[in-house]
Amino acid sequence: MRRAFAEKVLEMAQNDDKLVVLIGDISHHLLRDFEKKFPDRFYNVGICEQTIVGMAAGLAMQGFKPIVHTIAPFCVERAYEQIKVDLCYQNLDVTIVSVGASFDYAHLGCTHHSYNDVSILRSLPNMHVIAPGTSEEFETLFEKNWSNGSPKYFKLTTDQHSQNLLILDQVNIVKHTGKSQKTAFVSGHLLDVVLENKEKFESIVYIPELSCLKKRNIEKIASILSCSESVLTVEENCVIGGLGDLVFDIASKTGLNVKIHKIGVKNQFLEEYGKREQHREDLGLTTEGISAKIESM
Repeated sequence: MRRAFAEKVLEMAQNDDKLVVLIGDISHHLLRDFEKKFPDRFYNVGICEQTIVGMAAGLAMQGFKPIVHTIAPFCVERAYEQIKVDLCYQNLDVTIVSVGASFDYAHLGCTHHSYNDVSILRSLPNMHVIAPGTSEEFETLFEKNWSNGSPKYFKLTTDQHSQNLLILDQVNIVKHTGKSQKTAFVSGHLLDVVLENKEKFESIVYIPELSCLKKRNIEKIASILSCSESVLTVEENCVIGGLGDLVFDIASKTGLNVKIHKIGVKNQFLEEYGKREQHREDLGLTTEGISAKIESM
């Protein structure tokens, strides 16, 4: 997805002279063409995440459309105050595009994990939180949200799902048979592991946009929940404040009595080093793990 990001901003910058890129000393090789073509709109601020966000806020207040690009845990957690006060409180048109999502950098340990970013940013008013599952989805969602006038956060992952989905809205129904004994809600690249268990679900809902849902999309989720007996949410994020809580909140506010089960990162630190696939296996974020969870629902 990182390459798709670099290509998309280069393309869009040719038609939008207000587009500015600020990086935290990453993706040099991918953004080299952008830097050569638009040297006065490219800033390598270095490993200074709070400064990057503050600079982006200042540029936005002068009419520019800044894109901040750096590693997720440092951008979201280290610069949280700047994101909250400088961007969200003032509702500034700044786009953050992160890499190193969840435990993509598992080999570097928990300091480089970022499985709370969705939860943290969903709690902020005005912030649009977006987790595309493929490069094509990123391009679609980036263009769709580019002119919304509010702060945006794109969570880019190393892995991608293999489905060729037409993303028409914030909430996308992949499978729905009417009355549902079991329903799955999923975001990001984990769509594949859910679809590998598709025969065990009557309904599958894919949600790449995880905040600032429009009324029709809230109603769409409520409609699916109203005809479901048991729901499973699947996300590569902390189960507190993420997709699972998004679904639970809608069920609660609409008075729906449905059992909701969550698979994701529990409220704990992942202290082991290794590969991201090992973390997914330990957390049940695999075909087999989801199958076992379904049997216990």
